[in-house]
Amino acid sequence: MKHARWILIVLVCAAIMALTTVVAGTTAGASEFWGGYEDALARVQAESWWELWVLPGLLLALVAALALWMRTSPWWGSTPDSGRRSALLWSGVAVLVLSLTSPIAVIAQGGLLSAHMVQHVAIGGLAALLIILAVPRAERGTRERRPVLRVLLHPVVAFGIWLGSTILWLVPDLHHEVLYRPWVWVLQQVAVFGAGIVMWAPITDRFVDPPAWFRTGWKVVYMIGVWFAGVGIANVYWFSGTAFYESHEAGAAAFGFSALQDQANAGTVMILAHCAITFGAIAVLFFRHASERGLEQRLIEAGVPEDTVHRATFDGHLPELAAQAGVPVRTRTGLD
Repeated sequence: MKHARWILIVLVCAAIMALTTVVAGTTAGASEFWGGYEDALARVQAESWWELWVLPGLLLALVAALALWMRTSPWWGSTPDSGRRSALLWSGVAVLVLSLTSPIAVIAQGGLLSAHMVQHVAIGGLAALLIILAVPRAERGTRERRPVLRVLLHPVVAFGIWLGSTILWLVPDLHHEVLYRPWVWVLQQVAVFGAGIVMWAPITDRFVDPPAWFRTGWKVVYMIGVWFAGVGIANVYWFSGTAFYESHEAGAAAFGFSALQDQANAGTVMILAHCAITFGAIAVLFFRHASERGLEQRLIEAGVPEDTVHRATFDGHLPELAAQAGVPVRTRTGLD
């Protein structure tokens, strides 16, 4: 059964790559993914939006492999919320596909830095979050069974990996190579998505259970750190007075921007995205924390042992415990 699963994934990926190759050879619009920086720039300058749609066979095959691997994993049907998780998974896949095939991909490849930033936010921020939420929460004890992930997804390490990856791919010399070398372009997209998964894992309690100290308060601090990173990069882009990316000058000019204006626009994209991501996550964490504390108090008052209550909170099973104890999950405010 395990071998059949991998054979299916390989066959689907091979079919996708073959289909995209055929389409690339028979249509003028959905052309080959990589024609190089000069080709992408020429398409952008031609202002023919149909020709800006692309079919990146390798990247689409990787997306399909990820979706099939998750969908055929033994844990997929082991929880009652599989319908919600399916919606999250396919929403994340849709964001990835649009980020890689829509005109934004060619505009980014053609040298518009702000478009590149939009693509990265969609891949590493939104798509990564949607897909990781489709994975069930880690159960207590997974830290002992998965020592590599325990280290990799420790909140401090995960934050460092995400921040390091973000800064690395913004280094001007490497960014230049991304535009001119197809394998570096593919590597960047994979790395941005992977760093997003690593960044979100401690916040969402995925893959391994978090350290005991990493509760809601520290998760808020973690997200504030993500926000500060975005603000710091945006401020460098806004106030440096220097255009860091010569490779983006022609792409910016095709849209009537100077390279410095395009760089400032990229900073704006980053700060808006980080505000939406971090403040949204903090709001969810705050209301979840308030709800959990209230339910914990009602369970303790109903006679449930305090250790049992705290363990249920840690495992994410507080509503189930409340149902067993006959304690309402929500209470109405007001006068009775």
